Amino acid sequence: MKALRSEFIADLASHIEEDLISIGVDPDAANEKALASADAFAKRWQGLHLYVAKNIKKTTQETHKQIRAEFTGNNHKQLAIQHDLHVRTIYKILKQEKSYE
Repeated sequence: MKALRSEFIADLASHIEEDLISIGVDPDAANEKALASADAFAKRWQGLHLYVAKNIKKTTQETHKQIRAEFTGNNHKQLAIQHDLHVRTIYKILKQEKSYE
């Protein structure tokens, strides 16, 4: 009988399995390890009302890094449109870069 898992735990197991397979782990072994890891996570945190944040810091840092890489010296407006930000925010991001140099 197939073990039943919540959608969250099943999704977690699926991502772990994909990552293991991507680094060369045998698919059967990856599935077994992923399910064991997800089940251990569920057992350790069972009953907890879990909130998963958006990971905004990492996303923001990646966006800022991308903006700095794409900056050509005069494309502030294009970057603002492309990244759905205000032009002033683009200037602020680029100014922060200069202060770290």
